[in-house]
This record gives sequence, structure tokens and C-alpha cells, in this order.
Amino acid sequence: MNTEKHARYEAEFEPVAHPVDQPPAAAERLAEAAEYAAFQLGQINRKLDRLIGAVERLAGSQPDPRPFSQIKAAHQAKPKR
Repeated sequence: MNTEKHARYEAEFEPVAHPVDQPPAAAERLAEAAEYAAFQLGQINRKLDRLIGAVERLAGSQPDPRPFSQIKAAHQAKPKR
């Protein structure tokens, strides 16, 4: 990704300015917004991965490979004391 585009995605979303007599097509605006959203979601995902890794290292544990629904069902099936 070129640095100009990367810098634009790092900032808050602002549609690209176009001359008043030449507004962008709806498809172009949607594509721009989708690229911005995809970039931001990728950033969030990378940060969450780092956060999860740090928490796991602090806890000294490995993640449970089971889906959350299975973990929850197993926890609910345990007899209450």
C-alpha cells in the first residue's frame, strides 16, 4: 500500500473532494468507504491479536481451542456447589 493511501486510511474518514460539477458515482463512494472500513477492521484485528497474546502470556495459559458455545455448555453442565 502506498504511503499516501495508508496515511489517508489512518486519519478519520473523509470522502475525497470532487469538483461540484463532477460528483463521484455512488459505486466509487461505496468502494472508497469499503476500503477504509476494511483497513480499519484489519488494524483492530491486529491490535486484538496482540492484546489476546499479551493476556495469555500474563495468565500463563493457552487458548481453549473449542468454540465458545462448547465452553459455555460445559461450564453450565457442571454441578453448582
